[in-house]
Amino acid sequence: MKKPASEYLTATRQFFGDGEYWLMLPLVQMVEFEKRYDRSLARIYGELSSSLFEDADGKLKLLGDGDIRAPILNEILRLGLIGGNSGPDHGDGTEVGPQRADTLIKSYAYPERPVEEVAALVFRALHAAIVGDPAQREAMSEKAAQSDERRDKLGKQVGELFGPGARAREEAISAAMAE
Repeated sequence: MKKPASEYLTATRQFFGDGEYWLMLPLVQMVEFEKRYDRSLARIYGELSSSLFEDADGKLKLLGDGDIRAPILNEILRLGLIGGNSGPDHGDGTEVGPQRADTLIKSYAYPERPVEEVAALVFRALHAAIVGDPAQREAMSEKAAQSDERRDKLGKQVGELFGPGARAREEAISAAMAE
């Protein structure tokens, strides 16, 4: 079974339309896109990087430069939704397959929403795929630290049971049971 998107550094959780969705572009989908559109996702990422800036509120704003095409942005976002395969449960489960992704794109991407909003989401999905998502990196570091703490605690407990003095405890228990 495939791990959930939340366990990948290359996934990002973003608000889109009616809730928060995981966006992830697995290699298979990236290759499929690049073959179909004869466009490199790394190049599109570079174009978006030079066309967007972050305002004081942390929102990405479009400068208007670059070769940004709304249908291509919509397709990358659709593939990211499918790859992330997780969103809010509005009575139909949390999985995001091709049909749900198509519905979401038709309802909440361009032309229903400005290109700037779609470009920001696509940039974040591509950034996660190419560089890694900063929030995921932090969450994974915290998870690793918690795992290290659990391992250390278990090691200490095992050491107390089987370390120095374990033989004497075993003999005392055996003697007590023999009485």
